[in-house]
Amino acid sequence: MLAKGRETYKYFTKNHMLYEQNQDTNKLEYLIPKKSSLRHRLPMGDQGFIDFVAYLLEINPKKRPSASEALKHPWLQYPYEPISS
Repeated sequence: MLAKGRETYKYFTKNHMLYEQNQDTNKLEYLIPKKSSLRHRLPMGDQGFIDFVAYLLEINPKKRPSASEALKHPWLQYPYEPISS
């Protein structure tokens, strides 16, 4: 799974370790990814959509919604007007 990950390089060394040895100092250095937020990654005014996406991206599988639970999210219940062409 790590070998096929598109962003594995941000979090793991080529040997799939969370640290690497600095060639200049010979010390082990931990790799710490940059912190970011979903709000920063999805700059938009629809807070409900951001909440919905955050709900779907829950890391803990016990808290992550099933497909049927996700379909009950309030953001999907909002009546949107169709866009006319």
